[in-house]
Amino acid sequence: METYHTSKLPGRTVETTDGREFLWFSGTDYLGMGHNEDLRSYVYAATETFGNHYGSSRNNSLRLDIYDEAEKQFADFLQADSALIVSSGMWAGQLLMKEIENIIQQRPDIARIIYHYAPGVHPALWGNAFHRNNDEWREWAAQTIRKINATDPDVAHIISTDAVGSPMVKAFDFEIFSAIHNPANAWLLIDESHSLGVLGAAGRGAAGLIDPKLLKQTTFVSSLNKAMGIPAGAIWGSKNVIEMMRKSPWYAGASPPAPAYMYALKMLWEKNKYEYARGLLMDNISYFRQSMAGNALFESIPGYPVFCSTNAALFDHLLRNGIMASCFPYPSLADAPVTRIAITSLHQKEDLDRLAEVCKRFKA
Repeated sequence: METYHTSKLPGRTVETTDGREFLWFSGTDYLGMGHNEDLRSYVYAATETFGNHYGSSRNNSLRLDIYDEAEKQFADFLQADSALIVSSGMWAGQLLMKEIENIIQQRPDIARIIYHYAPGVHPALWGNAFHRNNDEWREWAAQTIRKINATDPDVAHIISTDAVGSPMVKAFDFEIFSAIHNPANAWLLIDESHSLGVLGAAGRGAAGLIDPKLLKQTTFVSSLNKAMGIPAGAIWGSKNVIEMMRKSPWYAGASPPAPAYMYALKMLWEKNKYEYARGLLMDNISYFRQSMAGNALFESIPGYPVFCSTNAALFDHLLRNGIMASCFPYPSLADAPVTRIAITSLHQKEDLDRLAEVCKRFKA
């Protein structure tokens, strides 16, 4: 599969190194933070106080308050008990997977742990006994619930899943897990990387879809380097889980994200910049969906900026017409490529008009 190169960060458009320019409908910068002037100015100003990076453990005897402040702001936004910010979304997931059994084993009544991995779950939530599952998500969830309900009460269950399907977009019905008879023995781990800042009330993700009894046992992880535009990752959930994460040697031994970005994250929420960008995004999604009404070309879900097709020829058709989407195997080279179109808050109505016009001319 052909690849393309650029020396500049894409925004509404991308210029390749061979001099061609395309409308850019790819990536995961859903809120357009890659070119957001407020984010840029906050980071620039913060480097005067916090420098360019922080080469230290978060558990050092000297600690920067900005991390705690950003985490509190983050937890307040998500209406979560507590939150922890780490260097990346991948590390957020893997840190949780390294510690989840230690967390569960605090319960003296637990004799055994069983893992349940959802179809397509991101590698960030791959842990012990991982195996790939090719079922449909709802079929897998129903089978998982039956297995959980059939096991002894001294068995703990770890359920790992993404909040929304990627790269092929799919909505997941988390209300199905309310059928678990003993939610106190089920630990639900959810990767919100593609939903945080976009889906759910005010962009809070999947928490509102989960039974309150199970929500107590749910821990979320996410990259902040997608919609939020911050090169970092996060874990949030019950205070007990987060405090155990803070004591982990895997956490203490890892460098944190740059503190200037923590200041920027805090300010973007305080000044409602994310809320404003999300409003632009929702308007763009609605506009494009209306333009494509009645056209069955894409798989998509309401209120979400990604539109997918399993037809790789669509990517070439778009490219010939000056539009670059994405089409590559993910997460492994053995996976089938998906043509993926991503709308952002940066796109203008004329960009969306052009995209709809070209898509409607595509013949499968």
